[in-house]
Amino acid sequence: MEKKVVMRLKFNKKFSNDSYELFFNTKTGVELLRGINGKPDPFWLELPSLLDIGIMGECKNKCRICYQGHEKEDHMKLQDFKRIINEVKGHTNQVALGGRGDPNHHPHFKEIIKHAAINKVVPNYTTSGINLTSDQIDISKKCGAVAVSDYNQKFTYKAINNLINANIKTNIHLVFSQESYNRCLRILYGYNPWKIQKYQENIGSKFDLSKLNAVVFLLFKPQGASKLFPELTPTRLQMISFSERVFEPQCEFKVGMDSCLVNYVTSYSEPKTPLQAMCIDTCEAARMSAYITPDMKLMPCSFADKKTWSVSLHERTIEDVWKNSKPFKRFREILTAVPNKCPLGF
Repeated sequence: MEKKVVMRLKFNKKFSNDSYELFFNTKTGVELLRGINGKPDPFWLELPSLLDIGIMGECKNKCRICYQGHEKEDHMKLQDFKRIINEVKGHTNQVALGGRGDPNHHPHFKEIIKHAAINKVVPNYTTSGINLTSDQIDISKKCGAVAVSDYNQKFTYKAINNLINANIKTNIHLVFSQESYNRCLRILYGYNPWKIQKYQENIGSKFDLSKLNAVVFLLFKPQGASKLFPELTPTRLQMISFSERVFEPQCEFKVGMDSCLVNYVTSYSEPKTPLQAMCIDTCEAARMSAYITPDMKLMPCSFADKKTWSVSLHERTIEDVWKNSKPFKRFREILTAVPNKCPLGF
């Protein structure tokens, strides 16, 4: 991108080395990466610009398609979370809080959000919406965005409405599977699957669509509890049909995809505008992002097998593991050879 274009955009955080510059706006979430000194845009960074942090070790919901599974472990310690932020704050721009359960129910949720925000690392999280309290919503105003998983339940839409009414950027996360295929296509074609019906009469919507920021489609992967339901994996024909529509949505809000789904979509369709092409990327794991487990193990991706791909951070720094560990090097080797191939086989 030309320098004059960069200068027209507003950023309040910047990292640079001899090879690239990374700009970020902590208010809007706009991030820009470019190679400098004659170097191309980097394939991987000195440290991740996004960290997925599993602060939750246990969940009571026991959802049948939870990719984290139903194992129990301790939640991440507050001092461990603070250590993570302190190590990466010069480079990392955002953290996505997750793990096995709703991050807003972590016993130190408030302190976690505050510590990230005060260090100019924008916190985001995904929740089921169950028992989302007014205090949790209030501290969530420091987040870049909050996503609510679409369980199509009363608690789902109560949470969405309360977040929207608090002027928090709110997204819906919807897993794209054989089961949700029709729902996903209806959204892309501009239909409202969240209508309130009474005697076949449409009397409104479960939330204000015009205030929803985006629906983000996530690829179903038979991982964790989902291993029991491989038949929910989208078929090739469903993937083609979705791919033909996703770059020309007719809904009144934005749509997005996780990079796992992008891997498939770009095999069948192409972005329709330069902006779309600039905003999507295939797998970013071990290149731009990584995952940290509640017990402080660094992995390229939250879907990776912990025994094969994780490295403990108890005796090593994040930077050391990111740059020098065998799992991260191997992950990047696979992506270098075939950028749109999932090294995990999904």
